[in-house]
Amino acid sequence: MDQLLQEIINWIKRTDKKIVIGISGHGAAGKTTFSNKLVNLLEHKELNYINTDPYIVSSNIRKHSIIDYTYQNEQHSNKFTACHPSAHHLPSLERDVRMVKSGLDLYTIDTGYLKSTLISSGNKVTIVEGMSVAFIDLNLFDLKVYFYTDGKTELMRRSERDIAERGAVISYLMQSHEERRIQYELFMHPYSQLFDIIIKTSKEAVCIEKNTFEFTCE
Repeated sequence: MDQLLQEIINWIKRTDKKIVIGISGHGAAGKTTFSNKLVNLLEHKELNYINTDPYIVSSNIRKHSIIDYTYQNEQHSNKFTACHPSAHHLPSLERDVRMVKSGLDLYTIDTGYLKSTLISSGNKVTIVEGMSVAFIDLNLFDLKVYFYTDGKTELMRRSERDIAERGAVISYLMQSHEERRIQYELFMHPYSQLFDIIIKTSKEAVCIEKNTFEFTCE
């Protein structure tokens, strides 16, 4: 992982053009950890960071929307999770990324958990990180990195993080995990194949399953 991060840093330093990097994957897969490491290595110089969580439709709205789907020949009917494209304000995110690429400044969405910040078109690097990235036009990104993990590891990480940081109840997490994972496999994971780099993380190891990106300068 450290080698990949260094390759990205070296590539950024070698090029004179502005770069937009998209980092995506399901919850607790490791994308935010990777993004934070990349931000720290860049030392916040000429850097924009867009967290896409504010582009996710509120769960207070999603809980009233039920979708039907088939998984392993069994019918399911449940509220759609953030693993489904319809759970995201995709036109808004795509508009904002296009604004950066077009040389326009913007402010990120202000929420109760994230303050609005200026995204400057003058900065060399823009990192866009979150689940929503997977569902917009990936041609907007110069580099696309995707993270995922197995169901067992995801549940373990969610339990540790959500209980400690968000006050979640373990019984609810376990109950909702299975359906969330099914929706991930059906509606989100297929998009991973469109990314330049795919990284699978687990408790035991980090594996770069795919890397077709050429870190060269034009």
